[in-house]
Amino acid sequence: MQKQHPHLGATYKVISLPEGSFVVEVTLPEAPQVKVTGFATQDAADAWIAQHEQQIATGTVMRAKLHLWK
Repeated sequence: MQKQHPHLGATYKVISLPEGSFVVEVTLPEAPQVKVTGFATQDAADAWIAQHEQQIATGTVMRAKLHLWK
């Protein structure tokens, strides 16, 4: 039996910070909420979300690449 990807079912919210950068708030099933920082534009944050969703779908997400911060 194949295991499901641990990030399957993640939800995302893009948050604008006062200094003009953006954060993606990621809610993972049965895990603490995390924030991915360092996006200069909302388009960059949206692109990261699309890439993360694609990686989950194909099973290619690697923890070292995520740079998740609480």
